[in-house]
Amino acid sequence: MPSSSLLPRIVLGLAILLTFAAGAKSYLNKAALSTAREEAKTAQAKVNAIEAQSKKAIATAKEASEKLKIAEQSKAAAEAKSATVGADVEKAKKEAETIQAQVTAKDAEIASLKQKLTEAASATPAPATPVEDPALAKALEDAKAQAAEKEQLLKTVQIKAEEADKKAATLEAENIRRQQGLARPGLEGKVLAVNPNWSFVVLSIGDRQGVVNGASLIVKRGGNLVAKLRVTSVEPSTSIADIQVGSTAKGATVQPGDVVIFPGS
Repeated sequence: MPSSSLLPRIVLGLAILLTFAAGAKSYLNKAALSTAREEAKTAQAKVNAIEAQSKKAIATAKEASEKLKIAEQSKAAAEAKSATVGADVEKAKKEAETIQAQVTAKDAEIASLKQKLTEAASATPAPATPVEDPALAKALEDAKAQAAEKEQLLKTVQIKAEEADKKAATLEAENIRRQQGLARPGLEGKVLAVNPNWSFVVLSIGDRQGVVNGASLIVKRGGNLVAKLRVTSVEPSTSIADIQVGSTAKGATVQPGDVVIFPGS
């Protein structure tokens, strides 16, 4: 049994040990809490970054969906236009064939009437003054007038058929350019608006001017090359084009009012 003189020392020693243990535990708890806070900050930063990426991805998908919708509408319009012109060509050709058949029939009728007049003249002794059968003469004149009318109508239909053929050829050339991603030669326009965040521009030229989806254009300012574009969607009088990555001149940016040119011009 410890003496009375050692007991206070033992108690003091135990107190010191307990105090040291409590301090160590508090230090460890603070260190763990600090680490947990740092980990929480890091996790929150990751969450924020993922949310930002998610929002950007959603916006990109929406933009792509809109561009695809516009492109599909332009394609459908071009196909409908092609079908209409093709139908006009076939209609004009059929009308020409019908009128040609009518003209041929009238020519045969005229030849028959002439033959009848000749036969009538040979069957009757020739008088001092030739006398024609009034009925046959009138029928012949009527037939000639109808034939002339049909021939004029035929010429008109043939002209329409030629015009329809030219339209069809022009449309076919446009379709080929669309398939090859080529714009109409000599095409030139301007930049109407620029979206720097998504790297696309709105142009002042569209389907009516010969712009096709996938066409490559260059942006110039004062004779200097600024950037290169690729058309992603086409409207009747405007279009949207992406700024090709790495094509922008050093220290330059595409701006509204810049001139856009089809390189083939």
